[in-house]
Amino acid sequence: MTTDPGVGGSVTTADEGNAASAGRTNEYVLTKEWSGEQDRLRLLETIADDFSVAAIRAAGLSPGFRCLEIGAGSGSIARWFAQQTGDPGLVTAIDIDPRLLTPLSHEGIRVLRHDVVTDDFPPNSFDIIHARAVFEHLDLREEVLDRIVPWLAPQGAVVLVDCASFPIFSSRNVVYRKALEAWVNVIAMTGTDYEWTRTFPEPLQRHGYRNIGASALVPVLQGGTPTSMFWSLTLETLRTRILDAGLIDDDEINEAQKLLADPEFWDLAPGFMAAWGLRPS
Repeated sequence: MTTDPGVGGSVTTADEGNAASAGRTNEYVLTKEWSGEQDRLRLLETIADDFSVAAIRAAGLSPGFRCLEIGAGSGSIARWFAQQTGDPGLVTAIDIDPRLLTPLSHEGIRVLRHDVVTDDFPPNSFDIIHARAVFEHLDLREEVLDRIVPWLAPQGAVVLVDCASFPIFSSRNVVYRKALEAWVNVIAMTGTDYEWTRTFPEPLQRHGYRNIGASALVPVLQGGTPTSMFWSLTLETLRTRILDAGLIDDDEINEAQKLLADPEFWDLAPGFMAAWGLRPS
């Protein structure tokens, strides 16, 4: 291990993780290089944290559990794990780009630059693993469901939460539907698969996980609210790629952004699916 010094804390780098993208066959485009990414992630926390927490509770969580947060973003679930387990030292937060997680290390949470496709943990390291908006982006998502199994304790649980785009395809607002369909189609070119999420909890069944459960969240979207602001920023992140792909034009994106800012606009946002299960026997 190597350690990157910080002020009052540190971010640790996994041995194999110095080239965080090694072994990737897809491209992750929702990067922290974009100036609005921290705001986007905090809005995601507003939308989905309660949903993640409910799924984690359904999977089982007790004080003293060792917790892993994969793709920890800006760290809200890792902080919640620390509060619930009673010891921040029991919590590990990993990301391929952990620049927003440095404050967690000041709070006693272990922060690692780590890629689940290429990096590893010792066997039986964790009692619960949570990943949100991660597996949907992995070409090797099915392989990773197998490679994380040894990281779990014998009665350890995994909780997956990913985006499911199905609500937008039934929208009767053509401007909104076309814009978010363009987002779905352009990010699919990089390997993201929201149809996979729609099959939850089948992936965990295929890989032998036990005591499986699943739930769904379909947020109601009103213009100008945190939910609409999240999707506005997400759409803006991919504007150049959408235009380059010729899916819709600049004026159509601008019209969609006006809707997302208009309190008179109501629709359904893309949903989220959760699935959880215990380590395979």
